[in-house]
Amino acid sequence: MMMRINFFFHKNITIVFIGFLFVLLPVFSFSVELKSPIDYDLLFKESLKRNGKILNLSGKKIGDQGVKHLVSRSYLAGVEKIDLRYNEITSVGAELLSVITPLSQLKSLILRHNILGDAGTMALAKSVSFPSLEEMQLGWTETRDAGALAFVSSGGFKKLKKLDLRGNFLTNKTKEELRKSLGHLKILKLF
Repeated sequence: MMMRINFFFHKNITIVFIGFLFVLLPVFSFSVELKSPIDYDLLFKESLKRNGKILNLSGKKIGDQGVKHLVSRSYLAGVEKIDLRYNEITSVGAELLSVITPLSQLKSLILRHNILGDAGTMALAKSVSFPSLEEMQLGWTETRDAGALAFVSSGGFKKLKKLDLRGNFLTNKTKEELRKSLGHLKILKLF
């Protein structure tokens, strides 16, 4: 009788284990599909609009590797607006953008909702790669006081009219300093 109970016990455990594996099978398959390589060249070509004047990569999650690919190609030559919202870009990607050959046509750079931190924001603030930039959106980028204050001493944005730093971790003292030092901007968004 003991052997019979043992057999049924092992049989039930085996059935439960196999059922568990079948439940996990779609999860494993799905995760493999998400990690398939991105054809950056195709993605960038498809994302260029208005005869190459707008590059909209919002939500494409290209990350720092995608930025590295982007700055090593000629896609940005005549671009006036780059939208890189929601792309999982870190300070590494921001640094790559900040040292790119100057983009004389670029007027708008949107990097909201990435993870730039102070290091990425400071790299962009010190950049001379955007001589015609009129708008920079850096809201919700994990920027703190040091990163935001880098724009106070930045001399590389002579044509900048709009700076968006909303949703970051800025003290009231920093916000006051930004309002005072960047009061010449048409729009300064801090909240």
